[in-house]
Amino acid sequence: MYIIKRDWLVGFGVCLFSISLIVYLIPQFVDSPRSVRSIVLSPVFWPSVIAWMMLLVGVGILVSQYFERGSAVLKSDYDEPKESYSRVFVFAAFLAGYYLLLPVLGMIWTSSLAYIIFSIFISGTEYRKTAVIVGVLLPMALYVFFYHVAGVNIPQNEFVRLP
Repeated sequence: MYIIKRDWLVGFGVCLFSISLIVYLIPQFVDSPRSVRSIVLSPVFWPSVIAWMMLLVGVGILVSQYFERGSAVLKSDYDEPKESYSRVFVFAAFLAGYYLLLPVLGMIWTSSLAYIIFSIFISGTEYRKTAVIVGVLLPMALYVFFYHVAGVNIPQNEFVRLP
């Protein structure tokens, strides 16, 4: 029963935080110029989108807990991971490798490689082809958006530069 109460608190906490972002924090502390050539480039747009998504997630948690309130959930159903320290160490090594490869390969190719490795590590070999396809196309699409649409310069390497 402890886990259900904790999920209720998480749902309420996420909802309250996202409402405070939407109502007070974003309008008060994010400066936006009067004329922006595209709504997507406005400094207020993406924080607002994230805040609304957080609100949807919080409401989703509350709704799922409401419909599962009759089912008994025991603490023994959720086993603690036995190798949590080794997972944290592997993830820290992964992030250190990402950081060290950034100046060598550039942000696009390092992110592509990191996504592929991390996806295969998480899902095993089941979705290997999907991980490679998304790992190449997602950083490329983000590069095209940020460099050509938003006008943000993305760090690249000297070996393989994108147009």
